[in-house]
Amino acid sequence: MTKQRTSGTNRTGGAAYTAEVDRDKAHRSKGRNLRPLKHIWPFIARYPGWLTLFLIFLALSSAATLTIPPLARLIVDCGFAGTDATRPDFCQRINVSGTGDLSPYFKFAFIFVLIYSIVGPLRAYFVTTLGQRVIADIRNAVYSHLLTLSPSYFERVRTGEVLSRLTTDTTLIETVVTGSISFGIRALAVAIGAIIMMFITNWKMALMVLAIGPLIIIPVIIFGRMIRNLSRDGQDRLADASARAGESLSSIQTVQAFNREDFEDREFSRVVDATFDVHRKRITIRTLMTAIIFIVALSAVVGILWYGAEMVTRGLMTGGDILQFSIYAFFALSNLSFLTETWTNLLRAAGASERLVEILAEKPAISAPDNSLSPTEKSMSLQFENVSFAYPSRPELQAIEALSFYIKPGETVAIVGPSGAGKSTLFQLMLRFYLIQKGQIKLGDVDIADMDPKQVRNQFSIVQQNTPLFSGSAMENIRYGRLGASDEDVIAAAKSAFAHDFIMALPNGYQTDLGERATTLSGGQRQRIAIARAILRDSPILLLDEATSALDAESERAVQTAFENLSKNRTTLVIAHRLATVKKADRILVMDNGRVVNVGTHKSLIKAGGLYAHLADLQFSN
Repeated sequence: MTKQRTSGTNRTGGAAYTAEVDRDKAHRSKGRNLRPLKHIWPFIARYPGWLTLFLIFLALSSAATLTIPPLARLIVDCGFAGTDATRPDFCQRINVSGTGDLSPYFKFAFIFVLIYSIVGPLRAYFVTTLGQRVIADIRNAVYSHLLTLSPSYFERVRTGEVLSRLTTDTTLIETVVTGSISFGIRALAVAIGAIIMMFITNWKMALMVLAIGPLIIIPVIIFGRMIRNLSRDGQDRLADASARAGESLSSIQTVQAFNREDFEDREFSRVVDATFDVHRKRITIRTLMTAIIFIVALSAVVGILWYGAEMVTRGLMTGGDILQFSIYAFFALSNLSFLTETWTNLLRAAGASERLVEILAEKPAISAPDNSLSPTEKSMSLQFENVSFAYPSRPELQAIEALSFYIKPGETVAIVGPSGAGKSTLFQLMLRFYLIQKGQIKLGDVDIADMDPKQVRNQFSIVQQNTPLFSGSAMENIRYGRLGASDEDVIAAAKSAFAHDFIMALPNGYQTDLGERATTLSGGQRQRIAIARAILRDSPILLLDEATSALDAESERAVQTAFENLSKNRTTLVIAHRLATVKKADRILVMDNGRVVNVGTHKSLIKAGGLYAHLADLQFSN
């Protein structure tokens, strides 16, 4: 019975796919609130010890800050006032002598400074350490999730944009977690404490200060949404710039070969300038908001202090009282102003969190079923049963249509046909990179839809036409096929792929760093390392997708011999345009327009005429 396992998005074709992309763009363009920040909390909650220590030293730091104004009042009213007769009554109540000796006051001040100097840095230490750990966990979580997503996701989202989210957006969150949140909570605690102490000192003047609050909050509300939206736009523009740079730099030889350096430079400058324009608007609005807050707050403070000075001259307050109130008022207003800064940073982090949450919320198109099955055959057969498939990005074009064939265990089968016939698509479907719309693909006696995708892929070794290599040594690149393989196994695989001699000729042999994407090697050398990697993997099914296309005639002949030895106990599928490389295949499947149009050996297909005979005539004549 044919199984249907794709989701609606994958099955319904172009309308669903286009709608998904449109929804993604619309979702990313509109402003958001702070709700996305809640997704950071699970990462913070993993470390209750660090969080508790941070909160303890945050409380101690805030309390130490609020102790400064009473200490200043004590020195002014009880220390500078001289004799007991000239000092306020509270100095008598706390039993401070009026000898005029200021040493006790400043000795106490030194003790206070010592305590304040310890708890403040410890607060910063614990929150910074916690923040760095949280950011590392977020980056790991996002990257780990990206590795699980199907290739269809990367068809609609550029790699540069994803990397921007992984780096730039996490940096924004890092700024908030390691700094803004800590300072913001401390500012809130100090502001609340300062307001309470202001009421204790003089409730009338405290009410005057509180009347300023709405004048500060209103600009924050008005300008905050604009800043939030511009921050989000700026992050998107930066992602565009990263994507553009990534595309051009990864294809630098093509760019230079076509003399398109100036064009790429202009395109990148255009995107960067668009990013700058958005950030300039955000900075302008933020500066305007700050200026309005400062004008309102400072003007009000001057007026309130004027009123307080009048009360001092009339004997209703002491000099220490007005000093204490002034410091508390400064603490309250400055920390409330700092909260506006924290608010804007939180909004930027909320935008960044939203973008990261979009990645974490993305569901892999293919996942392991609840009850995974395993093939019972050790030597693996492969079967396509009435398989039809269209790529999600091109749903109107059927890449594979009603395709059926069976490959016996240990059989070597070549797949040939013109470009676009669907040959490489077969390999992608075997590896479960995409979900089929109809039919079944079986490994042995099990439908691969009933298997864990990782288990499916463990059955295959693949060599592609341009197999990517990684930065690192030749040893590391070959061992990528089977982590944990011994050096001897790696060298044996390299010898089988006829890569040993040129590797030993490198400056440090197998430990030579090959550079990014192994660009220090020739195309044929890179291909032979990729072949060695597939040999080392030692899987029951071998997939060769134009695996010898980059080799010269001598190397190709040697590698073909290696493949013949390797494929003796394996099921082997070979995609080839050069028909000379598939003459010895047990069978040849001829494909055209997503269908198998003929099957046979080289000789029988030549004799039968048709597409294969036509391709052979084009290659072998003259």
